[in-house]
Amino acid sequence: MKTFLFIIALFVLSNCNFSKGVKKDLTTGLTVKYNGFTFDDIYLADPSENRMDHNSFDLGSALMIKATDVDGFKVVGGKVFPACQIIITDKYKKELLHLTDAFTDMENGTAPEKAKVLRATVNTGSPMIQGDTYHLYVKFYDKNNKDNQIVTNIDLIAKK
Repeated sequence: MKTFLFIIALFVLSNCNFSKGVKKDLTTGLTVKYNGFTFDDIYLADPSENRMDHNSFDLGSALMIKATDVDGFKVVGGKVFPACQIIITDKYKKELLHLTDAFTDMENGTAPEKAKVLRATVNTGSPMIQGDTYHLYVKFYDKNNKDNQIVTNIDLIAKK
C-alpha cells in the first residue's frame, strides 16, 4: 500500500507544472534563483546581447541580464504582465540605482510571445569609479503571480 501511495504521489508531483532552482555561471559569477518560471538560458550580456565571459565592464558602457525562452506567466485577457526590479549598489551597499519596475512600458500587459525574452539593461557611468566593485540585483517577476520570479545577483568590476 505504501509503495502504491508513493507511486501515486510521485506521478502527481511529476505532472505538476512547477519550476524552482538555483543556477550559477562560473565564468561571470552570475547567480540565478527561480521559482515558477522556466527558461532556456539566462546570462550577463554586452549591448549587442552577446554572452559575456567575465564580470568587468568599461565605464560608460551598457550591461544586460538576458533570459531566453521564458515561460510561466499567468495569462489574463490574452496578455501577460512582466515586471523587472533593478538595483545597483556600491561596495558600501549604497544604492546607486533602484528601479521598482523597469518594464513600465508593459504596465498594461503584453502578448505572451513578447515576454519570452526578458532583458534588464543598465547603463554604467557616474558616480561609478574605475576599479571599484558594484552589485547588480535583477528580479523578473509576474505581476499577476508574484511568487513566479527569476532573481539574479552579480558583482561587477569597473575596469581601470
